[in-house]
Amino acid sequence: ETQAVVEYAKKLFPEDQRKDDPEGQMSTAFGEDITGVYIDIHASGGYVYYPWGHRDAKSPDNEALEAVGRKINYFNSYKLWAGGQPDFMYEAAGDYSDYMYGALGVASFGYEIGDDFQQDCARFEDEVVPINLPSLIYAAKIATKPYKDAKGPDVMEINTRVFGGRVRVRAKASDSKMVNSIAGFSNHPTGNQIITNVYIYLDVHPDDYQVGDKKYNMEVLDDNWDTSEETVRYDVPTRGLSPGRHTIYVQAIDSRGYKGPVSSKFIDIPAQNSNLRGSP
Repeated sequence: ETQAVVEYAKKLFPEDQRKDDPEGQMSTAFGEDITGVYIDIHASGGYVYYPWGHRDAKSPDNEALEAVGRKINYFNSYKLWAGGQPDFMYEAAGDYSDYMYGALGVASFGYEIGDDFQQDCARFEDEVVPINLPSLIYAAKIATKPYKDAKGPDVMEINTRVFGGRVRVRAKASDSKMVNSIAGFSNHPTGNQIITNVYIYLDVHPDDYQVGDKKYNMEVLDDNWDTSEETVRYDVPTRGLSPGRHTIYVQAIDSRGYKGPVSSKFIDIPAQNSNLRGSP
């Protein structure tokens, strides 16, 4: 089983991001251009673990891995079981997450979910799934560029309203809320930056954006981009849009230049509004 998982992972994750000598290069960071997230799910205890697990020491890519771990904690409040962390329990040799990170370079994590090895089904569905599924969705959102996206600001909420030939989009973005939410932990270095821009992309994911696609620079409500958390708004014109369902994508950028995970929301354009003139 172990070998089958390893061989599958080797086919899935890019070969050119691996190290030639994983054990000899343990102190060398992979850098920020790595792609891929691996998550191993176990029961039980309420922990999220990441490299290193075989020794009580931080990995060379700890800034990014800890940022992801802290943001997973934002959803499920699980303790961080990782080298150099106060809740590191004990050294565990042969752990999947250490191999996937150390050999293949991917952002690797493990969950110890619930509070019972054979969790009651009702409790699993009512308590365990609701706090962990959002964290898995977050991990999926950053999977293409986990070491970069985890350092960027998060779009905490998106609200939309269609009226008068426009779609009013209001959003909140924060560089600090998710990564600095653990009581007793000092602020993480990736969570102290100012939000400098928040963009709307209409019917195109930011990674697929090309010149000519619809992109809008949202306006900060207090007129100043000066904090790590901002509320922004923009009225997207509906003129020329076909009636029916469209998708808006929202992405924030901080003062270090890091783009955060992309959040999205459907909007439904009624036929009578699609031909009205909108206000930019």
